[in-house]
Amino acid sequence: MRRFWTADQHLGHGNILKFCDRPFRDTYHMNKRLIDGANERVKKDDVGIVVGDFAMKCSKSKFQEWRRKLNGHWVFLQGNHDGNNGVKTIGSSLFTRMSHFNVFVSHIPYFYSDGLYEGNKYWFDPDLTAYVEKVCDFALCGHVHEKWKHSNLGNIPCINVGVDVWDYLPVDDDEIVNYYLKIKDE
Repeated sequence: MRRFWTADQHLGHGNILKFCDRPFRDTYHMNKRLIDGANERVKKDDVGIVVGDFAMKCSKSKFQEWRRKLNGHWVFLQGNHDGNNGVKTIGSSLFTRMSHFNVFVSHIPYFYSDGLYEGNKYWFDPDLTAYVEKVCDFALCGHVHEKWKHSNLGNIPCINVGVDVWDYLPVDDDEIVNYYLKIKDE
């Protein structure tokens, strides 16, 4: 069994093609490529974790249809677009381990506390941010699409697992750990 991570598929979201300059003709081809690509990597006994924004404005039945097409056992964390769709999420963040590393996972980068999106509201409580930086080696996120593959803006590296920076495919624990080891001393 392997564990895979991905984010920001935005299935059914036509505008994401131009917003992120995705190389697909239309949403049908994007949806098909994202599902087929996931199934190329994720096998029936594997676990996949979507770190938010699996779909955009879809019904519960449409979410279930897309979910049934995916190999493996999938868990969905809440993204900023998951309040207006039928995606069933388990929560907005989690702590896990990869190899011997402690990892924080959330759709929004853990260090986002600026007012650009929500006035003066913090995305994360400053105490949670401090705790993450104290106990974790690195973090995983989505949300930023093609803007960056990793960031060192916080006190620990934050790796974007979004499809826009991983060739529209999920990435497994080993690939993430190897990527972390490559960037950790930047």
